[in-house]
Amino acid sequence: MNPIITTDDLCLEYLDNFVLFDGLKKLYPDFKMIAFTIGNFKNKENLATNERFLQWYKDRKDWVEIAVHSYDHFEIPDGDREDERGWIEKALESLKSFLPEEYGYRSPGWQTTNKTEGILRDLGFSYIAYETKIKHFKGQIIKNVINSHLYDVNSIKKIYEVLQNNVR
Repeated sequence: MNPIITTDDLCLEYLDNFVLFDGLKKLYPDFKMIAFTIGNFKNKENLATNERFLQWYKDRKDWVEIAVHSYDHFEIPDGDREDERGWIEKALESLKSFLPEEYGYRSPGWQTTNKTEGILRDLGFSYIAYETKIKHFKGQIIKNVINSHLYDVNSIKKIYEVLQNNVR
C-alpha cells in the first residue's frame, strides 16, 4: 500500500513551496495528497476571497484534497483554546467551499482534548489526522501517513525519497 501524503500549514505565506508537490505530480501522474489548510493565517490571509488561492485551488482540486487545519494558526493550538468548538467551527466555515463531501481535520501541533473528536463528529467531519495516522470516524484507522509542513522544504523533499522507494 502506498503511503498517504499530507502537508500541514497550507496558506498564502507558504504557497510558493507547493511547487515541490507540483513536481511530484509530474513525476507520478496518479499522485494525490491531503493539504491541511489554514483558513485565515495570522488573521491576514482569508483564503475564501483571495484570487491567488482561488486560482491555485482551481488548478489542483483534482489531486489535492483540502482539509481543515485551523482558522488562524496562532501559537495556541485550537485544542488549547477556551472555546475549542468555536475555533473549529470558524475554521470549518472559512474553508467550507473548498472541502470535499467527506472532510477531515488536523489540529495545529497535533494538540487535541478529550472533547475534540466529539466536536468534529458533531460538525460533520469524517476523520481526524494525527502526525502519522488518520482515524476515520466510521472505525478505520490508516497508519501509512507521511506528513510534511509546507513551510519546511526539507520535509517536503523527504517525501520524494519515500515515493521513490514505494511507488512503482
